[in-house]
Amino acid sequence: MRTQVLKKKNEVRKSPAFTVRNLLAALELGSADDAVLRYLDFLTAAVPVKNIRLLHVLPTFELFQSPVNREAAAVMGHLKLNKTITAEMQRRIALHPMSQHSEIAFDIREGKPLHALLEEATHFRSDLTVIGQRSEASDHGILAANLARKAKGNILIVPEQAPAQIKHIIVPVDFSPYSVKALKLAMSLRKTIKDPVRITCMNVFELPNLNVYLVEKIEDVRRIVRDDRLAAFQLFLGQFADKDIKDIHTEVVERQFGGIAGYIHEFAEKVSGDLIIMGAKGHSEVERLLLGSVAERLMGLDYNIPVLLVR
Repeated sequence: MRTQVLKKKNEVRKSPAFTVRNLLAALELGSADDAVLRYLDFLTAAVPVKNIRLLHVLPTFELFQSPVNREAAAVMGHLKLNKTITAEMQRRIALHPMSQHSEIAFDIREGKPLHALLEEATHFRSDLTVIGQRSEASDHGILAANLARKAKGNILIVPEQAPAQIKHIIVPVDFSPYSVKALKLAMSLRKTIKDPVRITCMNVFELPNLNVYLVEKIEDVRRIVRDDRLAAFQLFLGQFADKDIKDIHTEVVERQFGGIAGYIHEFAEKVSGDLIIMGAKGHSEVERLLLGSVAERLMGLDYNIPVLLVR
């Protein structure tokens, strides 16, 4: 049994410091905004960010007026409403250090949140889109999951209860190209943040069908699989972490029942992780199915730990 580790020639060994050119953050003007703004305070102080755009999405509504007056009334109403909402967004960030950032713009769009976010992210060429998640939301994780499927840039989901800090990064690894991207970003982020940051790579493994084995051989099989994954980790980190390998911790977790996302979430909580970085899949149907089985479900589970999906 041998876990396959991606091999690439001419792989760049050194990770540059993490920077963001265009950051798009959605504000709902609700309780989740506080966590988003606190996190942006921390992030913009630790990471070079060139441009910030704050977006609020208005639901589409119909004006019950005659056709002659409807368009004019809509224009006037929207102008007044836009000014009110912009003023409210400015008021909310005025108490935050990020308000001192010289390149902050405000935008208001009307429509469905997902479509508006995607359009704005494309227009703004956002390389990091940030959204909040309310703890009590009945549709917890749905917007984040749909955004993850379709957005082109990196996505950061900040739960309402998440502390604004990055001291311990958890990187789920399946030894794919997406894992490489997540690890590279984690190393770049650690290099950028001044305070010490711990990185733990974890892999969820599953034992083969043990019905064909004698009961007394189960522990031997478990040991073989664990040793194989740990050896794969050494090859993986030796190839993609290089000199940083000594500072990266590795853990393997056995999956016995339930989805992989639950094990990632439980592990991150157990070791006091405060940011999960994982690779997002692409746009093909197969990749969407794979994403749906892990990253999307993780976003529906995690109420305390931010998740950064890497494209």
